[in-house]
Amino acid sequence: MVLSYFLLMQTLFSIAVQGTRPIVSLFADSQGASVATIGFLVSAYAFFPMLLAVKAGKWLDVYGARHMCLLGSIGMLLSIVVPIMLPVVGALFFSQLLMGFCQICVLVSLQKTVGNLPGNRDQLITMFSLTGSAGEFIGPMASGFGYEYMGFRFTFAMAAICVLLPLASCLLVPKNFWKSAAAGRREKVDRSSSWKMLKHANLRKALIISGLVLYSKDLFVAYFPVLGTQVGMNASSIGVVLSLVAAASIVVRIIQFRLVQIFGRGEVLTATLVISGLSFICIQLTSLPVIFGIVAVFLGIGLGLGQPLSLTYAMNISPLEKQGEVLGMRLTFNRFSQFVSPFFFGAVGRAAGVSAIFWVSGCILLLGAYFTRMSKIESEPVTESEGVLAEKIGE
Repeated sequence: MVLSYFLLMQTLFSIAVQGTRPIVSLFADSQGASVATIGFLVSAYAFFPMLLAVKAGKWLDVYGARHMCLLGSIGMLLSIVVPIMLPVVGALFFSQLLMGFCQICVLVSLQKTVGNLPGNRDQLITMFSLTGSAGEFIGPMASGFGYEYMGFRFTFAMAAICVLLPLASCLLVPKNFWKSAAAGRREKVDRSSSWKMLKHANLRKALIISGLVLYSKDLFVAYFPVLGTQVGMNASSIGVVLSLVAAASIVVRIIQFRLVQIFGRGEVLTATLVISGLSFICIQLTSLPVIFGIVAVFLGIGLGLGQPLSLTYAMNISPLEKQGEVLGMRLTFNRFSQFVSPFFFGAVGRAAGVSAIFWVSGCILLLGAYFTRMSKIESEPVTESEGVLAEKIGE
């Protein structure tokens, strides 16, 4: 029951975030915003998380997951309501800035809570990721049809309801639901020690892979609507293609545990970049919506495993009282890539067109696959009593 509660929360939050983000691009484009401006909008989402994710993780370790989730939920709701009241491009910038920071407060809270529930951590994170993918599948499809037939305000109102429900549940459900990630005592903890873990080469590579995968997903969500519009697709068709990425992620995450057992975590992580890179390049080979859908499936397979595998690995090597901080460090890598990449790819799009964005991104992913090849890393989760491993890595 406890696990189901958190999985439902993650699904609703994911629907809200993933449903609004492509609509931000579509609405800004309809208002005459340039490709570069849309790139700035995408970057705005990652700006505060890039700077404050580690701090948010420290707050999580000190104040507990419930308080952080409440804070994030309230901020997310506000970030959705403001554009409803003031549907202009300037309000979208405010919305994305606030949404980005508040979403990480919610995300690290749920990640730490679910990752420390009783059971196998790989399987727990797999289920958590599956619910996130379910939200990524439902959100773009629902918002695509909602935006096309009912308009911008209606679409954002649906997202507001998705945030309001888990916000209310945070206030109503028993506090002991959050006990696996309750506040801890950290008086003697070295506040900078989490960064010492970056001396561990495989962890460093896992975080880089996580950042590459996430920025690639964001680029696809942000710029495929523009590319689809250029070849004559409507908003609902674009939403279906984006949802296919999430659907493929759901399928591949179901077999994630078996893939790790057979091939190893490092090999699977590298494969995610190769498949994703080839998919980005192939998206340029046709303008047929059916082919777009097929490529989206392969892209979902490639992008589907990078996040949960790197998340599990980060939690495995960190002790419980430091997990929030390490998860924040991981999100710093993610949001840095999300913040920087739109500026770069916005310049690429301005100079050579939207199609060039997908070519260049695919090449970067293939190069990343080569330079982040890992040595053999453990495929089984570390128990809480083995948290001392993190201290050894930091030495």
